[in-house]
Amino acid sequence: FILFPPEQIANLYVGPIDFTPAGQPVSMVDFERPDFERFPRFAEAVKNARTAVLEPGDAVYIPSTWWHHVEGLENLNILINHWWHPVPAYLGAPLDALLHAILSIRDLSAPQRKAWRTFFDHYIFDPDEQLAAHIPEGRRGVLDPLDVNSARKIRMMLRNKLNK
Repeated sequence: FILFPPEQIANLYVGPIDFTPAGQPVSMVDFERPDFERFPRFAEAVKNARTAVLEPGDAVYIPSTWWHHVEGLENLNILINHWWHPVPAYLGAPLDALLHAILSIRDLSAPQRKAWRTFFDHYIFDPDEQLAAHIPEGRRGVLDPLDVNSARKIRMMLRNKLNK
């Protein structure tokens, strides 16, 4: 196994997000014969990689959002993987949010993207504990903690907006 932390994404030359062999984006680099002229930043990814050689019966835990490459070293290899998401099932998939951001934010002007980065930092990536304290309870809408019902309402709102 070769593992790469999430911050190596730019050095892994990830292929199309929406056209993948198994539903998850993959690197375009041939790991057996990397072309460092075509993919020069891959050398930096290799410097930051972690490797593990597993023996029969071994297991490896790959943290969420870490990239990995698997190479079988014998003629016969068996690999069982389990994709798990340690959050409630009603939460949406982060990759779907990325696709929505590509649709709605990526092609805005640089000043608009910078402003939206501020919004995302404020509401998503670095929220203050008192984020919605100034809004009366029962009126906070999507700023309230999520549960099954509020997640369902957000999905309905998104569905209605996307279908326009």
